[in-house]
Amino acid sequence: MLPKTAVEAPFDTDKEGKVGWSSYMEKASFKNASEDEVYNAAKSGLAHAKFQLLKASKEGGVVIGEHGITWHDWNVIAGVYFRKAKEGYDVLVLAEGSKDIGIAGDQTGGAWTGKILNKMREILEYKKKE
Repeated sequence: MLPKTAVEAPFDTDKEGKVGWSSYMEKASFKNASEDEVYNAAKSGLAHAKFQLLKASKEGGVVIGEHGITWHDWNVIAGVYFRKAKEGYDVLVLAEGSKDIGIAGDQTGGAWTGKILNKMREILEYKKKE
């Protein structure tokens, strides 16, 4: 369901927030951050949101994780994509829930992308102060 690499990720769209059935997207830019710092912050952001790492490729600009069942979600996956920008790196986070209609329908929580990005911001802002 998610793009396999950053090259396939929809960085150039203006859409953010709810972008489809059980799908959410959020973007950020991290100036003066290195590739290693962004890559490690992406893994930490997913872990902080309690996602288990499924795939990580610094060369592909992607880190993907899966989250177990919660009160509002079933089988959520999230991908953090990063690409070089003029100053630092652009980051795009996609989160998608199960497409099963079930009793509640489209109930995937929209906060996953924010939880992941907020942890990344915390880590990368701290790095700037060191």
